[in-house]
Amino acid sequence: MPLASVVLQEARVLLNDTALAGGKLYTDTVLLPILRKAYRELQQELVDNGISTAKEATAALTVPANTIIIATGTTPPIPTDLLYPIMLHERFQGEADVNYVKMEEKAWPPDVTQTERLQFWTWAESEIKTPGATGITILRIRYWKDLAAIATAATDIPILDSTTFLAARTATIAAFTIGGAPSKSQSLQADAEGALVRLISTAVKNRQAMPVRRQPFRSFRRHGLFWR
Repeated sequence: MPLASVVLQEARVLLNDTALAGGKLYTDTVLLPILRKAYRELQQELVDNGISTAKEATAALTVPANTIIIATGTTPPIPTDLLYPIMLHERFQGEADVNYVKMEEKAWPPDVTQTERLQFWTWAESEIKTPGATGITILRIRYWKDLAAIATAATDIPILDSTTFLAARTATIAAFTIGGAPSKSQSLQADAEGALVRLISTAVKNRQAMPVRRQPFRSFRRHGLFWR
């Protein structure tokens, strides 16, 4: 896994700011917030393309009767590192794990009468919404897990082969917002987009057996220099 410091130094090379150790204008302090943005963008792209570098995990939650919302601060709360739920299963309290039953995802919370099972789930407003059950149920969530934050230049970045994209994307934003060099930023953006396509393409090829939302060769979600 690459160190954030390696990415930052490569970004400085792209920005022609390597005369001094740590850079003259583009220091670690200046570039770290921008690297964090590039890192979040990359994580979102990986999730959108169904690539498990963004990590799937599971959690088992005890859900009281009549619970219709599971979110941050509820009982039970959703996992703190949850980005998006993928699949939910439920079982009755006291049953073995082999008795988990898959719940059905709905685009909108259904208007149904409560039963002894939750039955359905909807992801909206960063909450898992259910019709509720008449008794206690045990819920298992498979979800995309948020990757560790980049705290300092010494942080390991847990995405293999991500240095080229993160450095180019960091340099792109820095050149535009700090360096006041839009033409340089446009050139760096082309490098970043090429690196992203290669990264995603390689990851997809390495996971041919996995279901993938195939979107690597598309127009990126962006407005000008910034992806949406």
